Amino acid sequence: MTERIARSELERAAAAAARATAGVAFLRPGLTGLLRAAATSATGSRYASPPEGVRALRNSADGSWDVELRLTVRRGHRAVDVTRAVRLAVEGATRPLVEGEEGTGGGQVSATVIVTGIV
Repeated sequence: MTERIARSELERAAAAAARATAGVAFLRPGLTGLLRAAATSATGSRYASPPEGVRALRNSADGSWDVELRLTVRRGHRAVDVTRAVRLAVEGATRPLVEGEEGTGGGQVSATVIVTGIV
């Protein structure tokens, strides 16, 4: 599996896990995501763009993955509780995708959740 495919699968699994978590209103793209989407639509790229608000990066030192999510929390939910739940859900959903790969740091995935707003 190429790194591009692995990254795409991780990002999609992370997005699905985050969206399914109670208290998450929606995922939010950062500036890079907005620019990437604009560039992809302008050039007519045949590659699917990554899910909004999710970025996965592979650590070159040990092969582990770092997943960053930007999201908006629903009013009435504590942001700290939602971020903890999202982090656990994302790590659980993505770990099986990397466990079988050689050189992945034993399937290590760490998730960072950034709350960008409350609606």
